[in-house]
Amino acid sequence: MRHLILGLLCSSVLSVGLVSESFAERQTATGTRIESQQYSTSKNWGRQLDLPQPGKIVRVMDGTYGFQLVRSDGTVAADFLFPEDAIGTELAAGQYQLLPLVCQKHQHHHVEVTVEY
Repeated sequence: MRHLILGLLCSSVLSVGLVSESFAERQTATGTRIESQQYSTSKNWGRQLDLPQPGKIVRVMDGTYGFQLVRSDGTVAADFLFPEDAIGTELAAGQYQLLPLVCQKHQHHHVEVTVEY
């Protein structure tokens, strides 16, 4: 009987842990950049991260040549040469813009980053 009660207690604790994780919020930001050497222009646009509390990067899509996370004051919060290196990075609450890095040959790039908090 003691083992049954202990087993039920452990399973209920585990299920509470799983339930609390499922209530985590997620936000996805995007960043696109087009450079033109012919016209000496640069365009950046996308959807910024607006984190109400600290979070962690859980997914990165695209960003072939890397990307930067830029704070609202213009300082670089993080710089990634390889997009997969960003996964697991913890971010403080605040606003961030994504700036994909480009190479001379391929001057149009896009990146998507999902943060869980």
